Amino acid sequence: DLDPIEREKFMRHIYREMKRRKIEIVTTAPQYGRVVLQMSGEKEVAPTHFYVGGDVAVKSVAEFVGGCGAGRIYAGIQPNGDVIPCVFLPIIVGNLRKKTFQEVWERSPILKALRDRDKLEGFCRICPYRNVCGGCRARAYAYFNDILAPDPGCIYNIRYWKTVKEDILKKNSKLELVRA
Repeated sequence: DLDPIEREKFMRHIYREMKRRKIEIVTTAPQYGRVVLQMSGEKEVAPTHFYVGGDVAVKSVAEFVGGCGAGRIYAGIQPNGDVIPCVFLPIIVGNLRKKTFQEVWERSPILKALRDRDKLEGFCRICPYRNVCGGCRARAYAYFNDILAPDPGCIYNIRYWKTVKEDILKKNSKLELVRA
């Protein structure tokens, strides 16, 4: 996983390349929406993982669907019928062999939590860009076992990244001591 500084530099680079070459950038990084806003002087937004635009309608869409869409605007369906909020988020929220997709979508407590950005923790909760970003819920889960935890991959959550990195280094040093 890239650290927040590397991720930030890369997203800024791909935005510049997109503008310079007139290419489309497809990304699953929710922070890209914030980067587009900041680098364009708030003239453009990236409401989805594959589009950047600047008119009023696009900005309204960005506020509604922008950022991490896990359980908010999409879900994954496994071959056995299991429904997960995102292909990167291995939490089963229902099964289509037992319930309809509509029942799972509307009643899952996990999906409801993912849709409520007031439940986000750390800086993600108060971030001025939370409606166009919201942090990666899969990364929060991977590092903190909590879908609402701060996304340690964001430059604004770098202190969480440092804590995670220290914890990983401690665990790895203990493993090396055990092996020796």
